[in-house]
Parts: sequence; C-alpha cells; structure tokens
Amino acid sequence: MLLVETEGSYTSQIMLDSIDIHVGQSYSVLVTTNQPEADYYIVASPKMVNTPDSSNLVGVGVLHYAASTIPAQGPLPAGPDPFDLDFSVNQAKSTRWNLTAGAARPNPQGTFNVSNVTLSQTFILQGSLAEINRSIRYSVNNVSYRVPNTALKLADYYKNGTGTYQLDAYSANSSNPIAIDGTFVVSGAHNGWLEIVFKNKLKAIDTWHLDGFGFYVVGFGDGEWTPDMRSTYNLYDPVVRSTVQVYPGGWTVVYAYLDNPGMWNLRSQVLKHWYLGQEVYIRVYDPDPNPAKEHQPPSNLLYCGMSRYLSVYISMYIER
Repeated sequence: MLLVETEGSYTSQIMLDSIDIHVGQSYSVLVTTNQPEADYYIVASPKMVNTPDSSNLVGVGVLHYAASTIPAQGPLPAGPDPFDLDFSVNQAKSTRWNLTAGAARPNPQGTFNVSNVTLSQTFILQGSLAEINRSIRYSVNNVSYRVPNTALKLADYYKNGTGTYQLDAYSANSSNPIAIDGTFVVSGAHNGWLEIVFKNKLKAIDTWHLDGFGFYVVGFGDGEWTPDMRSTYNLYDPVVRSTVQVYPGGWTVVYAYLDNPGMWNLRSQVLKHWYLGQEVYIRVYDPDPNPAKEHQPPSNLLYCGMSRYLSVYISMYIER
C-alpha cells in the first residue's frame, strides 16, 4: 500500500506492507489491485501485546475482487513484531511532508519547513501514573486535571478565571514535587511558536492531541530530552498533524504556531489516561475584540457553575 496522507497532510509517498496507526490517528493509503482475482485478508492487531489470531483484539477484514470465487483462506498474514519499537519509530520518522504536492501551505511563513522560525515558548510535559488520595490517576507534570464546575471559557470570559482556575499555577516545564490534582491552565503566546516536548514515563505507547491547531512533528527520541536534542530535529519537511505518539521511556517534540485565540485542550488520546486526568489547557489570549478572530458568546449561551448567577443578573438587567 502507498502512504499518501495523514490527518489532512500530504505525505511523502512511501510503499508499506504494514502501518502503525496509534490511538486517535488517521492515514490514507492507495492499494493497487494487481493480484490474481481472489479474496485477501486485511488484519489490524495491537502493539506491545502478544495476541493469537483468534483473539478479539485482532480485527480481520477481507478485500474482495469483484469477480472473485476464491474465499480468503489460510493463516492470517503476519505483521511486524509488536514489541519492535525501533521499527515503529523508524516508520514514524519516515512519515514526512510531501514538498511536491500542490496543497495549501500551513505556516505563516508560507513554507513547508520550520527551519527559520523563532521559538517563543517551550513546554516540557511528562505523562505519568500517580496515586492521589489513594486513587490511581494519570497526570501531566505530576498534576492530575480536576474538572471545575464552571466551563473554563465561561470563567475566562466573564470572570478572568477567578474562582475557577489560576493561570500558570503549575509549571509547564517541570514536574510538581508530589502528585496533586488541580485545574491545569497555562499561557500560550498569541502568534508565537511553541515547542512542546512530550515525555512518556509509562510502560505503554501514549498519544497526545491538541485541539485548535495542527502541529509539526519534528523529533522522536529515547531516554531524557535535553536542549542538545534539537540538533536531531527534522525541520525541513516535518509532517503536520494533530495527534502524535510518544514511545515508552522516550520523547516526542512538536512545534505549534498559536495563531488561534481561545482555551485549547491538550490531552492524552488514550481514553483511560484522559479520563483519569492526563490533560492540560492552553490559554491563547488576544486582546483584540475583532470577532473575525474569536466570536463573542451567542445570545442563547447556556451557563453553568459560577456563571449561572451571572445569567440571572443579565436576565434581571435586560428586564429592567
């Protein structure tokens, strides 16, 4: 199969026998039907798990030629070793932007590469397992996200976050000394380039997703990340996507251009991790009230939490 696209980005076209698709990701491939007319198995199997063909963790489909009279038969085709992370990392590094495709250019400089950008911020975010109040939780920098009673955007718009969250109360560059829960909201520089270093202290592959933006996947590595690792980045043709994998004991780095004002969720796409607290919000603030950048709240806005009292006040004011 020929890889041609991932998450809205045209990729360098490479021929693959198998492809690693991590939680929350999507790919487009082209398959040339040039084999004898028959039915052929298509198999999806998990990573880092030993599974027999009969396992309900193995998905099996059939590619059927229109004139085929021969059903798919025999053993299922073998995929790569599910524990061979080097294979997966090398495949991820080979997924690059197609510089010859006639498509819209994604960054403000009007180029496919990010070798000439100036970084405004660096976040170093570590996903890990923690025990908080005798409960198992997942965390970012040892902070497990606590969902507030008031939606963050409502609290931000009407009360500047007061009573709901404290901006930059937790570090986006280092881990808290002890595991705690809290409403983790950090400042993102509007119209600035953000470098995010994702670190994985878990025993399984993790994936991260950022709402509101696509990011450039510039680097993968094993062990500890240091600033010296920047010399290993691919800044020439990194692919743009919104969900990226982080391998156990390793790190992944992305660049994001924060040109979209709002309150944006950055989270693990592994449902268990997300549900148990592995998320953070990035507040990208632009004081310009131009509605072309960010719309005002609609007149039929539903209020919740602390903002319910505000809705009562507004209704009384309108009635007067």
